[in-house]
Amino acid sequence: MTDLTNELAARFARQRVALLWSVCGLGNTIYAVIQILTWVNRQIDGSGTAPTAFDAMALWYFGVACSIWIIPALLPLVTRRRAAILGSLLLGGFLMVTSVVGGVFDGMRDGLHIAATAIVSVALPGIYAARASWRLLRIAHAPANLVNESDF
Repeated sequence: MTDLTNELAARFARQRVALLWSVCGLGNTIYAVIQILTWVNRQIDGSGTAPTAFDAMALWYFGVACSIWIIPALLPLVTRRRAAILGSLLLGGFLMVTSVVGGVFDGMRDGLHIAATAIVSVALPGIYAARASWRLLRIAHAPANLVNESDF
């Protein structure tokens, strides 16, 4: 019975990590949409000149950057290896830090509401996701199949 309980606890922890990284990715998408809408609003008003324009390459960047956020959420779900959980933590942490730094930089240039959006919608869930990933990585009483191999 204890093995079953440990297995269910580990499965729940992996699902929790995946959910938190998904929320962080959703926050990044919300931040990107607000940044784009702010730029469009300034272009329509003509009140400010944006130093950069959203051309096709910039839109590709936003699409790819928002799509990469699914990887930290999928890694704990598709495998039970500690290396994958560590990869999820490192990739998610890197994406979170770069998004927040980019948001603060854009916020200084375009308005503090963009920086606040990046901090609230990316950094806040990112901190909880990184903490949950670290706890999943540090499970001392992990079942053997959580530590060694994947299901597949």
